[in-house]
Amino acid sequence: MLKKKNRISKRSEFEEIRKDGIFGGFSRFFGVLMLDKKDNELKFGTIISKKISKKAVERNKIKRRLMEVLGKNIEKFDEGKRILFLAKKEVLEVKPKEIEIELKKIFGWKEK
Repeated sequence: MLKKKNRISKRSEFEEIRKDGIFGGFSRFFGVLMLDKKDNELKFGTIISKKISKKAVERNKIKRRLMEVLGKNIEKFDEGKRILFLAKKEVLEVKPKEIEIELKKIFGWKEK
């Protein structure tokens, strides 16, 4: 699981990324917005619309799966970044392993 210090929680941070962030790529499951900061913190956030699912249980499940994968692979990201994931409807039925594969494609991770 992703540590609390690595999560975006404030509305102002979400708005800053949406306003000033650059498009970082997209996959079948989500789009990515990124913002470079001058600090050493690495933070992630998710936006999962009610259009994806009306049920909060399903939206939270998506968020937990994504944060699980990010927590396992956090060392592969550069410090000083804020990364925001915009979920698509297709992410509802996928397993964490499939999410990890899509992240590898977007960020160009190499196999160990």
